[in-house]
Amino acid sequence: MFNLLYTEVLKLKRAKVMWLLPIGGLLPTLLNIIIIINNLKNYNIHWESAFKNNFVFMTLIMGVALFSLISGYVFSREYTENTVNTLYTYPVDKYKFIFAKLIVIFIMIYITLVINYVSLLVGGMMLIKESITGSLLIDTMKSQLLIGMMFFALTPVSSLLGVIGKNVIPPIVLGISGVITNIVVVNSKYIDVFPWSIPIAYIFRDNIDDPRSVCINAGIILTGMFIIFLIGLIGYLKKTDIHAGS
Repeated sequence: MFNLLYTEVLKLKRAKVMWLLPIGGLLPTLLNIIIIINNLKNYNIHWESAFKNNFVFMTLIMGVALFSLISGYVFSREYTENTVNTLYTYPVDKYKFIFAKLIVIFIMIYITLVINYVSLLVGGMMLIKESITGSLLIDTMKSQLLIGMMFFALTPVSSLLGVIGKNVIPPIVLGISGVITNIVVVNSKYIDVFPWSIPIAYIFRDNIDDPRSVCINAGIILTGMFIIFLIGLIGYLKKTDIHAGS
């Protein structure tokens, strides 16, 4: 299993998609810093609002599109690079290849989130006069970790689409559709039931009468989606004839 994981990491070492990780992590911070600079003269900027804005940019737009693309790319590249005939004919169970790829996706998600979190801290320390508290750091780190888990739970969906389509276009369409739907449902009662808007619903859970319901819905819906689409991914790869994409 370790050798499979190491092989997946090596394949991504020179992949252009790796440049999307720092871009995806830094762009929400950049937008947040622009907002902070524009409001410095008129308002006292607080760390809590800076973190919340950062979470909004990541969960509403960037994470939905970026992580869908990444997971679709990791699984579909075997078809686009014509390596699928060799890879899946090794005397190793296909589920081991699948889990190795999922671990790589998991790592890529958290690399992006770490870049995002650290860049906000660095930028905020240069602009925000308020001292940051230890409790806020711990709370925001927990939120960032949970956001990563929520996005990871959705990766089997775009992974399956990438395998079925044998290219990254279906996952990209899924990501764009998720962003558009997020913008539509963000202020509606469906924010905590639409899977791709659950991370942002979690961020604003304190604004509703029953914050625990958001966490319960998130656990049920995202766990269910992860299991269902993971089973579908494994089943599709086991039953489908191996052939490279054209």
